[in-house]
Amino acid sequence: MDLKRGFMFEIEAYNRLVDTEDRREGVLAFNEKRKLRFQGR
Repeated sequence: MDLKRGFMFEIEAYNRLVDTEDRREGVLAFNEKRKLRFQGR
């Protein structure tokens, strides 16, 4: 895979995860300095 195609693949993967509840939980837990409580959503 060339670099351009690799970047496109990475962007697509990120976009699939950016709007999940677990991602929001991760950011919130980090900011609150507490353990994560992922629920697979």
